[in-house]
Amino acid sequence: MRNIKKQWFTLVELIVVITILAILWSIAFISLQGYSSDARNSKRSSDLSSIQSSLSTKQTQWSSLSSFVKVVTGNQLTAPFIAWTAVATGTLYNAGEINYDALGMKTADFQDPQSNSPYVMGYTTLVGGKYELAASIEQGGWAKVAKVVWNWSPRGTTLLAISESGTTLVLTNATDINKIQVGDTITNGTSTWLVNRVSADGLTLTVSSSLTGTWVWLAATESTALIDGNNATTGNGDVIDGGTILPY
Repeated sequence: MRNIKKQWFTLVELIVVITILAILWSIAFISLQGYSSDARNSKRSSDLSSIQSSLSTKQTQWSSLSSFVKVVTGNQLTAPFIAWTAVATGTLYNAGEINYDALGMKTADFQDPQSNSPYVMGYTTLVGGKYELAASIEQGGWAKVAKVVWNWSPRGTTLLAISESGTTLVLTNATDINKIQVGDTITNGTSTWLVNRVSADGLTLTVSSSLTGTWVWLAATESTALIDGNNATTGNGDVIDGGTILPY
């Protein structure tokens, strides 16, 4: 009779097969994780765009910026500098969860796809009415960064050359045109003036009382953002696009 030899895998062969399977599983897992985070990030970006579009539409209907925010104290900056002056939270500035009802949007459809947290909005009624919308975007591993869309853009302290006639100031340096807006506070180092009117060409300012001199400057550098990080406590730092301080 012919001897029939039973074939078995050797220990080395088993180790090689298991190693290959482990590598393939790791690659598949990482790929799936990446796809999931990319999909979630895509939804976050799409949500912010939709919210921004709805916000723009509502603004054309003269809806107040304050109506779009459910105030959450932790998202409020501590005495932010807006229009070059410290502003207390309240009617001129606030931040918190987005009020989807005021925007005519379904709350459940516009929340973070991972944490189910509402997105965050900060606004000011100064400087023509500005806002920021923020989400938390996934990066590699467990790291996240903030994604912020906005029409708010902080302005640094600037020395302004002027010619003055009582309460009317004319900017004499072309690079200063359109830097100042209604509601801004300017100073000569000892006194301050509120800007009540700016001409259409951005060249002529009307201030709250008579001013004498040839130079003024903005009272303080504006805050870098309108939203404070993480809505549990205040004072975590400004939420900036691409920054590691998160809105929720």
